[in-house]
Amino acid sequence: MALVRSIRAQILESDLFDLNLKYLTIVGLWPKDGWSGDVLRLYKFYEASLFILSFTFIVISGIGTYNKKDDIIMLMTNLDKALVAYNFVSKIILFTLKREQLNTLISEIKLSGDKVINERKNLMALHVIVITGFSTVIVSAFSLLSQYKREMTIEAWMPFDPLKNRMNLLLSAQLLAVCFIVPILYRAFAIQGIVCSIIMYFCDQLIELQDHLKDFDYSEERDMEVRQEFKGIVKKHVRIMRYARTLTNIFKEYFLIQNLAVTIELCLNALMVAVIGFEQKTLLATFVGYLGLALINAYIYCYLGNELIVQSTGIAKAAYESSWTSWPIDMQKDLLIVINVAQKPLTISAGGMAVMCIETYSQALYNAYSIFAVLSDMVD
Repeated sequence: MALVRSIRAQILESDLFDLNLKYLTIVGLWPKDGWSGDVLRLYKFYEASLFILSFTFIVISGIGTYNKKDDIIMLMTNLDKALVAYNFVSKIILFTLKREQLNTLISEIKLSGDKVINERKNLMALHVIVITGFSTVIVSAFSLLSQYKREMTIEAWMPFDPLKNRMNLLLSAQLLAVCFIVPILYRAFAIQGIVCSIIMYFCDQLIELQDHLKDFDYSEERDMEVRQEFKGIVKKHVRIMRYARTLTNIFKEYFLIQNLAVTIELCLNALMVAVIGFEQKTLLATFVGYLGLALINAYIYCYLGNELIVQSTGIAKAAYESSWTSWPIDMQKDLLIVINVAQKPLTISAGGMAVMCIETYSQALYNAYSIFAVLSDMVD
């Protein structure tokens, strides 16, 4: 309990996104400004080493998958597990390429002076901790199950026979864990943490703007002061819109990969269930476990994207519900512009092909069920 209270106190005292940026730094994705040349070179070596380990995992798992090409069930099982790594590594590469742009955006946000309530800081930290812990438990559980059944966690090439004895099997599991846990899994969730936290920040600031508009009251005695206050509201609204569009431009390919990975995962699971049926419960449990992890990740993004849409369009409603009838004509005209602009929601785009929202998530589930129904009829 003392440790929990200490962590909570550090979160409340920290600046915006500090916990997320520390997580990114720990997993080799966020070198800090001001580091000396030697420290920076050492960190670059650490970052490169993690990339080498992640690519090693992709190569050896790819060879293992190819070696099982004649066994359709094992092939699909391995593809299902390897798909997680391919998805995560692709997003890690994209994040690294866009890191400088994101750093610029975060710097602008920090310099803006915007504040986030303590409850939201707790939620940002809780999201990162829970999703990391949950994914670790899922992966560890299936690894232990594989050890119990004397099987490989994922079919992968090894310079020795992993099934020769228990020691070899344990060593292969450790090598796979070294190549996957930190270089792929934790790095992917560190990225997810900062992306989700930024979207939460957008939603918080939009809610704050709605409250300001609803409570905004014009007074002739305070004409200049009131006009400056209204100007500040408009400026902040424009700034948040610019931030949101910048985030979308940075991560549109990232969200496209996310959507494609979930779609492939759903199709693969539908095909697997249609082929093997419900008799092989252990194998199905593996599929359901990894599918659940993919669906939770997809839901988090879609929920936050939907919340951004709701709160950005809420600006128009809040502006209309303000006491605008008593305002001067010129301010009413300015407010009308705000309403017109706010009626077009801020969205998180997946490569321009889809919008991250609950409707997109529901459509993906519906499509997966349709595919399963068709495949099930074909097998029967």
